[in-house]
Amino acid sequence: MTKKKKFTNFFALILLCFVTTLVACSSKKKITLAEVGNEKIYLYQFEDQFLKTVGSLDSAKKTSLAQRLDFLNLMIKFRLKTMDARERGLLQSTDIQNDLNEYKKNFITAFVIDKYIVSPNIKSLYDMKKNEVRASHILINLPMPAPSPEDSIRAYDKANQIIERINKGEDFGKVASETTEDVSGQANGGDLYWFTGGQTVPEFEEIVYKLKKGEVTKTPVRTSFGLHIVKLTDKQPRYEQIKASHILIQDKRDSLGQISDSLVTLQTAQDVLSKLKSGTPFEELAAQFSDDPGSKTRGGDLGFFERRRMVQPFDSAVFSLKVGEVTDLVRTQFGWHIIKLTEVKEVEDFELQKEKLKTDFKRAPTWRNVYDKYMEKERKSNGFEVDITGFEIFRSKMDSNKTLGNHNLDSLFANEKETIVARFKGGEIKIKDVIDFTNINKDFANNAPITVTINRLFGAASDTPVLLYIADKKNIEKDAEYVEMLTEYENGLLSFKVDQEELWSKIVLKPEDIQNYYETYKEKFSYTDSTGVKYRTLDEVKAEVQNLLQQDKFKEMESSLVESLKTKYPVKINEQVLEKAFTEKK
Repeated sequence: MTKKKKFTNFFALILLCFVTTLVACSSKKKITLAEVGNEKIYLYQFEDQFLKTVGSLDSAKKTSLAQRLDFLNLMIKFRLKTMDARERGLLQSTDIQNDLNEYKKNFITAFVIDKYIVSPNIKSLYDMKKNEVRASHILINLPMPAPSPEDSIRAYDKANQIIERINKGEDFGKVASETTEDVSGQANGGDLYWFTGGQTVPEFEEIVYKLKKGEVTKTPVRTSFGLHIVKLTDKQPRYEQIKASHILIQDKRDSLGQISDSLVTLQTAQDVLSKLKSGTPFEELAAQFSDDPGSKTRGGDLGFFERRRMVQPFDSAVFSLKVGEVTDLVRTQFGWHIIKLTEVKEVEDFELQKEKLKTDFKRAPTWRNVYDKYMEKERKSNGFEVDITGFEIFRSKMDSNKTLGNHNLDSLFANEKETIVARFKGGEIKIKDVIDFTNINKDFANNAPITVTINRLFGAASDTPVLLYIADKKNIEKDAEYVEMLTEYENGLLSFKVDQEELWSKIVLKPEDIQNYYETYKEKFSYTDSTGVKYRTLDEVKAEVQNLLQQDKFKEMESSLVESLKTKYPVKINEQVLEKAFTEKK
C-alpha cells in the first residue's frame, strides 16, 4: 500500500478542520467535553469539527448520541497518538522539522492575509448575503484598461444625458432598452435579476446595497466594465437554499428538434394539475407523469439548491412560494412544470458561516480589489520604492513587442539575478524574486513589458516579502490563533508518522493469511454471468486481498495501541455535554 493510501482519512479530516477553523472567544471554550490525560477537548472543538463532516447544523442536530460518540472517539484517538508522540520527542525528527519549515513559509503569509484582509471583510459580506437584491442597469462601455480622456468625456456625457431623461420621468426599462450597451439589457430593459453579496464587482455591489427600493443612482457608477446607471427594483431577506419538487411535462420534438404537438403537451400538463388540485398526492403524480428521469423516482424531489441555479422562469416561480405551496403551470425551454416548495434553509448565524464566507470572499469579484488595496497601502507604509538602476536594467532587456510570457527571463537575466529592482523597510526585491514570481503567477503573462506593467510586476513580486515583514512586525508567531493552527498541523504530521512507522510498517502478511482471508470472504470476489455465480481466482484478486487485509490488521494494531495509550493518558467523556451539543447554535 502506498503512503498516500496509508494517510488515514481521519488525519486528513482533522488537519483540514483545524487548519481552516478559527472560533471566536466565547464561554463555550470553557465547556469540557472530554479529558485525555491532562489535556481537554472542549465542546466548541467537537462542534466545529463535527459540523465539517455533516455539512449543516440541521444535520448535526439530527445525529444520535452514538454517532457523536463515534466521532468524539476519533478525536480522542488522534489526541492520544499526538500526545504520546510529543512526549517521545518525535516532533524534533528531521523529516517533521523539514516539513514544518517548508509549511511555515506559505502558512504564515496565508495567515496574515486571512487575519488582516479576509476576516475584516467577511462580516460586511455576511450582512449583504442576508438579503438579496434585484437591480437593473444601463451600461455605457469604456475602452479598458485605460480609456483616453476623449473616450471618458464621451461616456460620461452620454451617461449624464440618460440620467437626465430618467429624472424627467421616462421609464427606466424603456430608456435602458434604447440606450444600454449591454446586449442582454437591450432585450430585458436592463434587468439583472436577483443576486446577493459577492456576486458582482465591488463598486457596483456597494452602490446597489445603499440604494432604496425604486431609487436610481444620481451619478454614473464606474467599474471595470464601464459606466453604469443603476436602479434597485427590489430587496428582500434571502434563503440560503430551498428544497423543491417538480413535475415536468416535456415538449415533444420532431427529428429536426422542433417542438411538435404543443397543444397536447399543454393539455397533459393541465390534466396533471387538475388531478393535483383534486387531491392526488404530488409524489404519486410525479412518479406517474413527470418526464424528468432524475427526479421522478423520488417523487419529483430536486433536493436543495440556491437562487439562480435553475432557469429564470423556474427560479422566479419557486422562490415566490411559501413552504407547501404549489405553482400553476410554469413554462420553460424544457416544457411545462408544476413546482412545489418543500423546505427552506435560512441564512445561518455568522459564526457558523465564517469559513464558507472566507471561501466565498476569495472567489468573489471583490477579493482582488480588496487585496490589491491592502498590499498597496502596506507597501507605501513600509517604504516600498522601485530602484531606478534596477528598473532600467530590467526594462533594457525586454522586447516591448512581446508579452512578458514570451520572454525567457531565466536565460535573459542569467547574469543579473542578484540585481536589486525594489526596496522596502523589510528588505530588497531582486530580479531572481521577480523571475520566481512569474514562474508561479501568470497574471502578467499576456501583458506587454511597458513601464506601468513592470512597476506593477515589481510590486506584485514584493507581496510575499512584505507579508513576511508584516508577520514579523506583528509578532504573528506568538498569535494565539496562529499557534493553535500550527500546533494542529504539527499534530497531523505526528499522527501520520506514528501510523507509518509504528503501524503500517510493522504489518506482515504471510501467504497463509492471504489464503485464509480469500477463503473466508470469497463472496466479495464473486460475479454472475450467463452460466451462474463464479469467483475470481486468488491470483486475480491478490492485490485487492492484500489491501483489505492490511487495513484490517492496521485497525487491530491501532486499537491495541490506543488501548495501551489510555492507560498512560486516562480518558473521561461527559456524555451529558455531548447530548447538548449544537443546542445553542442557530
